[in-house]
Amino acid sequence: MTSLLLRLHRTLWRRSFTDNSAALIMAVLIAIYALIGLVSLTLSVWMLDPADRAWGIVGMTGLGVLAYVAVGVVIPSGESQLRAADFATLPLSERELLPAMGWATLLTSRGLIAAVSTVLATGVAVWLSGWWWIVVMPLVLVMTLLLGELARMASSGGGRVSSERMNILSGVLVIVMIFGFNMLMSFGLENVPLDRIGRLLAWTPVGAPAALGAAHHPGAFLGHLAVTALTVALGVWWWRRVIARRLDAPLDAVTREEVTQRREQVLLPGLPYSAGTMIYSRGVRYFRRDPRMVGAIASFPVIALVLLVQGVLVDDSTLYIGMVLLALMSGALASNDFGYDGPAGWSHIVSGVPARTLLLARHLAQLTPMLVLVLVVDVAAVLLAENTTRAALVAVVSLGLLVSVAGLALLLNTHNPFPTARPGTSPWADKSGFSGAAFVAAFGSLLLGWIPAAPGAALVAFGWVVPGLLLALALPAAFYWLCLRVAQRRVETHLPEIYDKVSRWVN
Repeated sequence: MTSLLLRLHRTLWRRSFTDNSAALIMAVLIAIYALIGLVSLTLSVWMLDPADRAWGIVGMTGLGVLAYVAVGVVIPSGESQLRAADFATLPLSERELLPAMGWATLLTSRGLIAAVSTVLATGVAVWLSGWWWIVVMPLVLVMTLLLGELARMASSGGGRVSSERMNILSGVLVIVMIFGFNMLMSFGLENVPLDRIGRLLAWTPVGAPAALGAAHHPGAFLGHLAVTALTVALGVWWWRRVIARRLDAPLDAVTREEVTQRREQVLLPGLPYSAGTMIYSRGVRYFRRDPRMVGAIASFPVIALVLLVQGVLVDDSTLYIGMVLLALMSGALASNDFGYDGPAGWSHIVSGVPARTLLLARHLAQLTPMLVLVLVVDVAAVLLAENTTRAALVAVVSLGLLVSVAGLALLLNTHNPFPTARPGTSPWADKSGFSGAAFVAAFGSLLLGWIPAAPGAALVAFGWVVPGLLLALALPAAFYWLCLRVAQRRVETHLPEIYDKVSRWVN
């Protein structure tokens, strides 16, 4: 049965690559980045003291396993052709399916990349450390594939709540990966502490198998062996449970947690009942349910935290840059409200809600997360900065920038709408069909949003503090009022045309 299922997998996998050139390009890109990472980490291990190279190899392989798991969660490949739910109508048990599904993890583009990387890493380990890595590295490959599959099953679990949590997790993972890579590269290849990283990862599932080749003390060896064996045993047991559950209930997409959760009202607590507050509340509540938005919602706080930490530990000027940068990026989520509504936008036309109410409620809902984040970062930066007065001045100017960017977002929202991907699309997939309108919306705030606040900021910089602060707030406020009037008139007279531009999803 295993060989038959593997032949089925190979046939379907080959056809999927033949019909999908994007999947082939993605596999090539991942292979290139894997090779670059392997070469860079190999050089770092080689530059370590010979006595530390074994633990450097543990760090190298542990980071590779983490990268494999993270990429699988953030960019699912969809290459797995053996899904337990598809066999629910056949007389097959989880015991018969599990071996084939285990081997199938290797017979994918990412499984093959992992296997080739393991072979190359084995050669590096034997060259720099000893022959015993030939025995250890296959265990590393098994752990890599197992953890990747467990992460894939967890991230693809049914249910809205699970999907929302995984979307947030994937957004955070991307930012952590980017900043983690930059932090490693900031050390320089010769200063990357792979040996210390290896000693830390050795007591986790991602590093325990490789640590078997570096541990010289019998107690440490047994400890790493126990972590490896326990992880494999629990992983296989949970995998088997998931297969059995999906064979019994292939269409079950609601978790017990979601069935028993308290019913959620639309109107946010404390808001009066009206058409505008209902539209606003729906928009705010829907953020965490929309994968198209949740990647940005989850990543912006991480960016803010990194900027604050770097401002305290590295350079005080990073605090000022962070306040300005986050204010300029605040309009990114509010520049295509009608596009995110998509075909459902017809309800705005027939609802009878006044254009000003509809426009402003949707706009404020999209703007709320970034408004809260900018205020929190401004307060934190003022408290953490060495020069509190200067930080307070920058904070006020950043509020003017936020108002300017919000006004520009209103113009883009009504004069530059573009269709987006349907709800449920991965946060990291293309969401706009690479349209020119999407490019304008993405960079319009960064390139033009600073202009209304620039005169006031210039006066503050030259010492005219009070007039500069007043101008830095007054000009953006006037600009926002003008943009609101223009956008309102546009919606009142051209809402059907706006709907026509966004009435179908790009995918």
